[in-house]
Amino acid sequence: MLFNSSLPAPACPTSITTLDSSDLEYVDIYKYLGVWLDCKLSFQTHIKHLQSKIKSRVGFLFRTHAAKLTLVKLTILPILDFGDVIYKIASNTLLSKLDAVYHSAIRLVTKAPYTTHHCDLYALVGWPSLHIRHQTHWLQVIYKSMLGKAPPYLSSLVTMATPTRSTRSSRCISLIIPKANTSFGCLSFQFSAACDWNEWQKSLKLETYLPHQLQTSAI
Repeated sequence: MLFNSSLPAPACPTSITTLDSSDLEYVDIYKYLGVWLDCKLSFQTHIKHLQSKIKSRVGFLFRTHAAKLTLVKLTILPILDFGDVIYKIASNTLLSKLDAVYHSAIRLVTKAPYTTHHCDLYALVGWPSLHIRHQTHWLQVIYKSMLGKAPPYLSSLVTMATPTRSTRSSRCISLIIPKANTSFGCLSFQFSAACDWNEWQKSLKLETYLPHQLQTSAI
């Protein structure tokens, strides 16, 4: 697969022959470790599959009436959570389709009318919005990478900045943001993790919640 965001799509590359003399197949869409990847990283196919899978399960659950909340937690939320830190870069138009099936799952549990506002749906079950849920998972991945508890190929991509002087802002644990010259470069883990962490650090006062282990390692 050749990843490229330009339009029109570039011509297919010449065939690649492996050591056993077989040709690699050129594809535009491929399912890898449970996530559908497309050559433009739009995640349109992946979200379409998620939408279809959840709709079918919600339809089944609507025909049952016992332990709906538990059933949704066990059968619907794991589908939405799997790989969400990867497909989070999809367009808002595509992500809104997942919001729709997420809301339908909540209406299944609460029997709320279709016209119920989504904020009221979240309050009825005590769940956050799907956006906040995905952002929380993304923050956890960055946090584990900073602690060295993520796989080395992720932990090695985050570097904590050393404060030059002791100020109130120096208590914030910031990450060094690398240069990114392309739109694809801005989507990389190394760049987006640093940008998002630093932004959250300012707005959420994360130093209040960070363990002593991480704070001392940044000094």
